[in-house]
Amino acid sequence: MVRLRRIAGLFGITIFAALVTGSASADYNWSNQITIHLDGMEWQYTEKLSDLDSYAFKYDIDNKQGNKDHFVSTWELMKADKRMRERFRDAIEGEMDVRINNSSLGIEVLDIDASLSNNALGPVKSMTELTNTYRVTYSFPGGMLENGSTIWFLGEPGSLLSVNFPEGTQIISTKGIDNVSIRTSDLSGRFGAINESIDATESEGATDNVSVTVEGATDNVSVTDEGMTDNVSATDEGADAKGAEITYIIDIVLPPQNNLSEEPEENESTIPVPTDIPFPGTVYVLLVIAAAVLLSKD
Repeated sequence: MVRLRRIAGLFGITIFAALVTGSASADYNWSNQITIHLDGMEWQYTEKLSDLDSYAFKYDIDNKQGNKDHFVSTWELMKADKRMRERFRDAIEGEMDVRINNSSLGIEVLDIDASLSNNALGPVKSMTELTNTYRVTYSFPGGMLENGSTIWFLGEPGSLLSVNFPEGTQIISTKGIDNVSIRTSDLSGRFGAINESIDATESEGATDNVSVTVEGATDNVSVTDEGMTDNVSATDEGADAKGAEITYIIDIVLPPQNNLSEEPEENESTIPVPTDIPFPGTVYVLLVIAAAVLLSKD
């Protein structure tokens, strides 16, 4: 049995780097940046790997997407990029990680993008620092966000979280977010540190025996992978019911109406009425001219 790291609540996205050790690695960091709009949202994940985790990530690419020559090439990295997009989509379709008013009905995934670090290119044994980003774009039906009062996200326990709401939103309360800091329409914190230990059970007829040894220096790193397959089923009792919930209200300020573009009502005059008051001297001159005209007729 090995312990898997839960990445953003998406069980199908677990990479080999999370299988390397029996406990969470200090060389692994995952953060979430969520930007919400009235008609949808973007969720960007940033993954940082170093030391043994970066080595395991590159080993996984070379072993599963390449020719196992201990070197990650450009085409192998591109294949890994495509694979990660597919696994994100499969995982989200299996369990939507966003809900509004406790429902994901109508929420659609429009696009999934992955950008794997170019530092992964080259010899597998080199332990370079890697920063990978993944972005998922969602759409909401019209009025769903405005008519809702809570929004819920399923994320990796303990990972950094930042959420930005549209202008006019007021955050009322939160659940499942540790060290939360709220500023009217945006917040930051961490997904609640629930039990993130996941036991992996072997699929029928498959084996999953993974061991990693580091022999003295970083140049002598060996990995044994006996019959490793992707057919791993994970269980996390009670964890999938957790998540970060935010209660909010939205006060949408409509733009001012342009009255000049409105059609005139019936019997309404469209002739502009002058509002400027004539200069007194002009009035006096007009009166004198009028008086002169009347006297000349006598």
